[in-house]
Amino acid sequence: MRVAREKALTVVGVLNEKIYVMGGCKAEETTNWAEVFDTKTQTWEALPDPGAELRFSLLKTMRMIKGKVYVENSEKKHYVYDPKEGKWDVAPLGGNGIMECKVENVRVRNYLRTRRFFWYDKKRKEWRVVKGLEAFNRNVPHVIITLTRYCGKLLILWEKLEQPGGQCQNKNIWCSVIKLERRNGDDEVWGTVEWASVVLTVPSSYVFLRCLVRSV
Repeated sequence: MRVAREKALTVVGVLNEKIYVMGGCKAEETTNWAEVFDTKTQTWEALPDPGAELRFSLLKTMRMIKGKVYVENSEKKHYVYDPKEGKWDVAPLGGNGIMECKVENVRVRNYLRTRRFFWYDKKRKEWRVVKGLEAFNRNVPHVIITLTRYCGKLLILWEKLEQPGGQCQNKNIWCSVIKLERRNGDDEVWGTVEWASVVLTVPSSYVFLRCLVRSV
């Protein structure tokens, strides 16, 4: 890399044998704020300036979709870089409030507006409701931080104010572990909440960027 970067504030992704690195340096660093490393030629190259709006924001994730680089900031706004055209643009990705992960051989989605979880039925080629989570869905707010796989189960992190509607200065980070089970000849997927608790309390001004799950 041409500039030093703070690991916690940097996002990284791989596309077509090239490593894309963004953020983690001064926002005023317009020349090398975004770089790409070519593993074949072993050389670094600076990417075009994405603009002050992205450079001065906190980065959450980087994803590679259909040959393009998608970057999400802490305000859940998405930007896309097209390597072929060498141009940046604002992307509509994520505007529908969908979070998705794969647990074992089951793809799971959460639609934030409906507060429900769905699984993908390969035979019917459609998304169907995960059963058994009706009470859990009612208690989980719209502010889900992440869905991920943990020891073959679904792990969910979400945040909630300690005293909704009041002059609350803190918010709780909740964690839940859900076991997914196929029933009725694999025609249904049921979820069972095995554990749910507050794992951290932080000031309401804190922004959750990303998480790392490690199985011991």
